[in-house]
Amino acid sequence: MDDLIQRARKGDDEAFATLFEHSKQPLWRAAMAVLGNVDDASDALQETAIKAWRAMPRFGGRSAVGTWFMRILLRTCYDFRRTRKRETPCAMGVFDIDVEGSDVSWEPSAGQMLAGGVAARDLDREEALDVRDALGRLTADDRLVLVLFYVNDFPVRQISQIMNVSEGAVRTRLSRARDRFKVAYTDGSSEEAEVAR
Repeated sequence: MDDLIQRARKGDDEAFATLFEHSKQPLWRAAMAVLGNVDDASDALQETAIKAWRAMPRFGGRSAVGTWFMRILLRTCYDFRRTRKRETPCAMGVFDIDVEGSDVSWEPSAGQMLAGGVAARDLDREEALDVRDALGRLTADDRLVLVLFYVNDFPVRQISQIMNVSEGAVRTRLSRARDRFKVAYTDGSSEEAEVAR
């Protein structure tokens, strides 16, 4: 990794592309959490790559390169939100859409159908939709901290570097976001239960 960083700092576009590709999925998820739609997230990811490429010679290595990319992405996302004067709800495909934006589909195999795997899969899909609906009701900041921690699997220390806040502040934000998520999730589940009656 250090060799790739040094080569990228000297202008090697292949080394930079490899570094950026390694961080692309976590960056995509964070962009979706903040911006809430595929088009804006794609634009932000592309803008981040351009900004990072231009700034790469100045990368000092005080943080991991993935953390550095994430900070550039978040500044870009917040700039997008500020200039567009809108915040859209979390897209339904936030965790089902790959980086290119194509839908991920699922077709059961004959074995799964016979074994009853389809019914279990349907329950999993319903739960995933409930989770997405609850996430869509949260603020972009709440979605971001939850995605960084639970989906991207970043430790609190790295999130604090990304968000430029203390580790204690990250823990507080995570706790509050979890509480708000629980409320949004249970409210959605109770509404569905009443509709089913």
